[in-house]
Amino acid sequence: MASNKIDFLDVSPPPLTEHEVFHVFVSYSSSDSQWTQDLIERLESPECGLKTCYHERDFIPGRTVLENMAESIYNSQKVLLVLSQEFVRSRWCLLEANMSLFRDCLERKPVIPVLLEPETCTPLHLCHLTYLDAHDPDFLEKAGASRLSLVSAQHH
Repeated sequence: MASNKIDFLDVSPPPLTEHEVFHVFVSYSSSDSQWTQDLIERLESPECGLKTCYHERDFIPGRTVLENMAESIYNSQKVLLVLSQEFVRSRWCLLEANMSLFRDCLERKPVIPVLLEPETCTPLHLCHLTYLDAHDPDFLEKAGASRLSLVSAQHH
């Protein structure tokens, strides 16, 4: 029997524009770094082929954290927010979320929350966003399929 699931492995990543370096900027709390690194490995795998930015690897030494945040968000097609209790408690994470939302307003660059912990109290300014549930059995397929929104978002 054929599956009705979208096979994101058959979808090529969208091309990066002139100023874009990454397909995805991943914002997360350091307490969630192992889960996030596993996700990034999957997104960067040959099957997905996405270029991701995460601070532990891609922030440039010698620049301020704010400069690195702003430049990385600006140079990415979309932003994934890995929402957890620790994310919500972190001023740095909330700053990245706010910078991402501001950029979305200006340039229509998608911000996608990933709910890592079901009991996370989502900040009010993020409640309007449809999120991905990390505990959904189809999470990876949905995360990959959400790449499709990159192509359509570039044309608005």
